[in-house]
Amino acid sequence: MSTEKIKVLIVDDIQQTRKDIARLLYFEEDLEVIGEAADAAEALQKIGGLSPDIVLMDINMPGMDGITATEHAGRLYPGVAVIIISIQGEAEYLKKAMVSGARDYLTKPLNSEEMAATIRNVYRSQKQRQIPAAAEKLSVLPPPPPPKEKPSGVLSVIFCGKGGLGKTTVSVNLAVALAQQLRPKVVLVDLDLSFGDVGVVLNLTEGKTIYDLLRENSPFTPEILGNYLLRHFSGIDILPAPLSPQDAEYISAGQVAGLLKALQEQYDYVIVDTPANFQEINLQVLELADEILMLLTRDIAAIKNTRTCLSIFDSLHLRGKIRFVLNRCEQNLGVEVPELEKSLGITVYHQLPGDDRTVPVSLNKGIPFMVSSPQAEISRSFRRLAGRLANGRSHVNSEEKQGRKLLLNRIFSL
Repeated sequence: MSTEKIKVLIVDDIQQTRKDIARLLYFEEDLEVIGEAADAAEALQKIGGLSPDIVLMDINMPGMDGITATEHAGRLYPGVAVIIISIQGEAEYLKKAMVSGARDYLTKPLNSEEMAATIRNVYRSQKQRQIPAAAEKLSVLPPPPPPKEKPSGVLSVIFCGKGGLGKTTVSVNLAVALAQQLRPKVVLVDLDLSFGDVGVVLNLTEGKTIYDLLRENSPFTPEILGNYLLRHFSGIDILPAPLSPQDAEYISAGQVAGLLKALQEQYDYVIVDTPANFQEINLQVLELADEILMLLTRDIAAIKNTRTCLSIFDSLHLRGKIRFVLNRCEQNLGVEVPELEKSLGITVYHQLPGDDRTVPVSLNKGIPFMVSSPQAEISRSFRRLAGRLANGRSHVNSEEKQGRKLLLNRIFSL
């Protein structure tokens, strides 16, 4: 039984390059090269005539470059997805490609496996994005029902009981991975108020912080929040931690709670990077969370620390929210995963591999590896995690939320 093929248009000013790409894709049964173009003008003409699903667009071409052509294609043919191809892998080219509307970025020399996988991923994502629009166009005659109140976004807290487990790296790249799932609205909040590193990891040298927002002491309206949230080219919004540790002293748990609730009204996902402690603000955030992603590794010190944290979560009746994420899962430290689960009485929800090459390069460049290295195994694992979270998202019943009592004081009696 034949399946529908993904139609691909190749755009490159070098004929041999076009032939090489077509040759690499020839043996992919679900992909079909339906045309080639030698420049941007010809590409735009053929997009209109051939209606490809995917356009492989070279970034450097005489006349109109690939970035400008991608912008035009997005306006003229919104149903077509563009993947930029280039010999340059530097941050500025990645950023320009994403801002122009490109759906992904491949660096030459190309290999068939990576290119085919990227085309399939972009095609699936593009199809999913078109479903709501198609449904809207097909709606006829009967008037729509009265609008329902927008459900609050999911508040996901990234937590671990000790530093050095990669919590901020996980927070940043999970936020980007979620933003790549059907393009929901995602905001990342750095609540490690004294020593937050989200701004450092993303190379944010300028901009306002959560301290500046809360110091204004204004209602959290969309306009006010828009003045302080930073838009990142990966598609997420960011609220960095204060620049000075002393500023954390002027932020209260009540202010943070109000802020997070306001963000949930505007975003599909609110990702919170937290410090490794159980101080008042952190307890407030953990109580408000819809889900807590708790990082752990297989070294003895981390396991001991996790066991202590679990006893605290049990006393606060919060264990049911926890999803255990094993980071650097390939590290052989003498404790196998089944042994770890049995020892702690848990089930590992997801395993993330380490990557001693991709992660340091990402941190040094200030670009999430979900953007700079989308085909790395660690990026694939983050996409799987984001997919599981997106497919299994469940909001806590509002009555249940109202019935909860904040148990802050209990922790101090332990």
